[in-house]
Formats: sequence, structure tokens, C-alpha cells
Amino acid sequence: MNFRYYLCLLSFLCFFGTLFSQEKDSLQQLSFEELKSSYSKFQFSNPKTAKVYADAILEKAISEKNIKEENNAYLLQSRSEGYFGNMSNALALTEKSISYAKRLDDTDFYVTAIRRKGMVYYNFGKYDDAVTYYLKIDSIARITKNIDYQIDSNQSIGAVKTVLGDHRSAAKLFLENEAILTPLQKDPNYTTQYLNTIIGLCSAYTYFDIPKSEKYLSKIKEVSSETEDRDALSYYYTLKGIIFYLKHEYDVALETFEKADSLVTALGRKRSLFPVYRFQGKAYYDIGKFEKTIEVYEKIKILRDTLGFDHFKYQEVIATLASSYDTLNNLEKAIENFTLMQELVKANDTIKQAINYEIKNKYDDKIFEDKISQLTLRSKKKDKQNTSLIYVSIGLVLILILLFIVFQRNKISNRKKFESLLTKLEQSEKEKTIKPTVTRIKEKKVPDEKIAQILHDLKKFEDTNAFLHKNTSLTTVSKKLNTNTSYLSKTINAHKGTTFINYITKLRIDYALQNLKNDTILRSYSIKAIAEELGFKSEGAFSRAFKKETGIYPSYFIKNLTSDS
Repeated sequence: MNFRYYLCLLSFLCFFGTLFSQEKDSLQQLSFEELKSSYSKFQFSNPKTAKVYADAILEKAISEKNIKEENNAYLLQSRSEGYFGNMSNALALTEKSISYAKRLDDTDFYVTAIRRKGMVYYNFGKYDDAVTYYLKIDSIARITKNIDYQIDSNQSIGAVKTVLGDHRSAAKLFLENEAILTPLQKDPNYTTQYLNTIIGLCSAYTYFDIPKSEKYLSKIKEVSSETEDRDALSYYYTLKGIIFYLKHEYDVALETFEKADSLVTALGRKRSLFPVYRFQGKAYYDIGKFEKTIEVYEKIKILRDTLGFDHFKYQEVIATLASSYDTLNNLEKAIENFTLMQELVKANDTIKQAINYEIKNKYDDKIFEDKISQLTLRSKKKDKQNTSLIYVSIGLVLILILLFIVFQRNKISNRKKFESLLTKLEQSEKEKTIKPTVTRIKEKKVPDEKIAQILHDLKKFEDTNAFLHKNTSLTTVSKKLNTNTSYLSKTINAHKGTTFINYITKLRIDYALQNLKNDTILRSYSIKAIAEELGFKSEGAFSRAFKKETGIYPSYFIKNLTSDS
């Protein structure tokens, strides 16, 4: 019986080995162009099949000793390795092609190779390493005035700016690419670049102009359907889900994320599950399904450990995970995740500072230099100014001077308020370890032991930033603290010296001041987005509360923080 079983198994393996060998032989009969065309065809619709063609190109190139095609194959294999989460293999393959391009002094191939290496780093969250290679492409684009290199540079730098939260600057770069690529979108050589551009625009606008984001979302659906690009379709469902989430349509958002999850998983692109899971967890958290939030975010932790990727928003995931555990009274898990979040914040701040420095000094400053150079050349070509134009200019200057004087007076006043506010914040940071004294007013109607418990629970409420929840009210907080609204209100009146509403508002404004001062990413958000983060119902409510508390508007505070830094 055993002998027959093994004989059948051997025959089965031989049969399929022969079929596999014949299939490989048939691929070797195809030309390099046919193989590359097949790779492109399946690159996004079926990545596993695409990798088969990449392997066939390499095997054919080695057998025919075609060095150029061999290095082309390394880049294709690198894309596949990165796609399936193998960063070290992907980097090693790109390095082979970079070395080859340097030996041949082939600029086109060199740019292709270093962009691929930058993309590998970017896709795994190694943004500081990615920027190094993206800035090289930008330098070459400026020197050579090559439009294709400039498209690559705009796309790459725009992607990094999106990650850093500078969505408006990212959108400007993607818009430049859109202007270049729209007339070329039907050209097969530019289809992928055009699709990447509208995905970038949709992603950037999502955070400050949802109607425009939805316009580009429709384009993604249209182009991905025409090209049968399942990869782009997965981006479509991911971004669509995010937009539904930001519009507070949580049920529809969760349904959409399920479709995105299904597509991404089928494609094998596990790294792209992060944004899907991140916003899926946020949606569950906002509707109070903390067990589901924990389930989804624990999957992100496993995903990150498995693939070894980083993302600046991972600290947000851990913070929400900790808060969810805390809400469910799992203190051990809450402490574990809050501790991890503190470590992530410190590490991310260091990386962000390094990236921002690189972009400012090696990219943004170059843009200004180019503008100055262009304006200087234009000024040299101008004829002498018309006399009437000079008089008009002088009149405008005088008007501007008068306006400037008025402006300066207001500026000095606001500046004094701003500096006074900063001094108070710095003093507050120094005194954090000092236990504040609280004037105790005896309240006969609230038992002393109840007061002590409520004050203890309020301290925890403040430390976990629970006051940022948008639905915070006297009723919800009293329920969370296991007391009644009357006891809570009287305790806050007596021991905090204010009403419940003023108490919550002050906590939120103090939080805003501290975090706007220390968090450059938060400062890049719109006032409306910051208001939502803090739990205010509207941008106007936040601005009025901020002005009442500090004497200046939040926009002025953020502007001066940014200029001082």
C-alpha cells in the first residue's frame, strides 16, 4: 500500500514538474519586450503573476548574458519583493541596478534605480532614508531640466509632505504633475504616473477640502476601471472609506473599509492594510465599539512586527488602543500601550525634525532660489519703467507704509499677548510636578468620601485627555465617573472654582496650547481640523473660546509659533 502511494505521488510530482518546466521554457521563447509587456499588464491587477514574468526576464537575461536587461529585471523583482513585504531583498536588488547605472554613467537608468530605492524605503516608513534618494532625483531634474525627472521628483516629495502633514504643499506639487500629465493620460508610458498623481491629489485634499477630494476619487474609479488596475481600485476604496469617516458616516465607512481590506489582502500587499485598519479602528472608537477598536489595532501591531514597517501615525494607533483598554478597565494593557506611545513620540519627533530640515534646506530653499533667479532674468529684459507707473508705485508705497504702521500697532499688542502666553506655558511645564493647591469649600450636600472619589476620577479623566471626546457633557462624564450630575457639578464648582462647561473648555484650550507649542504636525492642520481634534462642535466655537482664554486667535498663535521655530 505504502509503495503504491509513494509511486503515485512521485508520478504526480513528475507530471507537474514537467508542466512547470514546459511553462518556463515557453516564457523563455518570448522576447524581452513581450515579457516586460506582460509584467506591466499584471503589475497591479495580479502581482503574483507579474513576479513570474520578472523572474523569467532575469533568467533569460542571465542565459543570454544581457547585462542591461538583467538589471532591468532586478528593478522589477525589487518592486515585487517590496510589494509582498520583503524590504531587505528589495533594497539589495535596487543596489545592484544603482551600481550598474553608475558604471555605465546612464542617467536615465540611475534615476529609475534610485527612485525605486526611495520608494522601497518610503513604503516601509523609512521616510528619512527615502528623502535622501528623492532629493537626488530633484537635483538631477533641476540640472537637466528633464520633465520626466521633474514629474518623479514632484510625486516623491509630495508623498513625503503628505506623510508629514503638509497637505497643502503636497497638493501644489501634485497639481503641477496633473497639468503636465493630463494631456498625456492616454499614453501608456504615462498612465501609471497620471494615476499616482490623482491618488496623491485625492489623499492630500481629503484633509482640507473634501469636495475636491471626492472629485479626484471619481477619477481614480474611472481610470482604474478602464485599466483594470485592482491596485488603484484598492486605493479608491481606502480613500473613499476615509472620506466617509471624516464626514462622520461611520457605518458606510466601515462597509467601504471591508471592501478595501478584501482587495488589498487578495493582492498580497499587506503593507497597505495599515491605513485601512487605522481608520477602521478610528470609526469603531468614535461609535463606542472599543472591543472592535482593540481587535483591529492589535492586528496593526502584528502587521508592523511582521513586515517591519514604520509610520508616523502608528503612535496615534497606540494612543487610541491604550485609551480603548483604559475605557474597558484593562489597566495593564492601557499602561503597556501608553508607555509604548511615549517612546514612539520621542522617536518620531527626532525623525520628523531631520526630514523637515532636509526638505527645507535642500528642496524648499532651492525653489525660492529658482524663483529669484527667474525674476532677476525677467527684470534684466524689461525696458525702462514708464513715468506714470513710477508715480503710481510711489503712491502705493505710501499707502502701504500707512497700512503698515496701523498693522504694526496691532502686531505689537498681539505679540505681547503671545509672548506672555508662551511664558505662562513654559512656567506651567516647569511646575507640572508640583501638586496644585485647591481651595476646598465644604459642601454639606456631597459626602466627603464622594468628593474625594470624584476628584480622584477627575484627575484620571484629565490625564487621559478624555475631555477631547466630542460628545463630552455633564451627563456622559458623570456616567463615566460612576456618580450623578448633581454631585459632579457641585464638586467642580467647589473644587475647580468654575462651571462644568468652563472646566471642559479650559482643559481643551490648555491642551491645545501645550500641543500646538510642541507638535509641528498639529500646527499644520486647518483650524477646523484642530477644533474637531479638541472636541469642539465648530471652528467658530474653538476660535472664540481660544480668544476668550488667551486674548489672541488660534491662527495668530500658530503663525507665530511656526515663525519662531
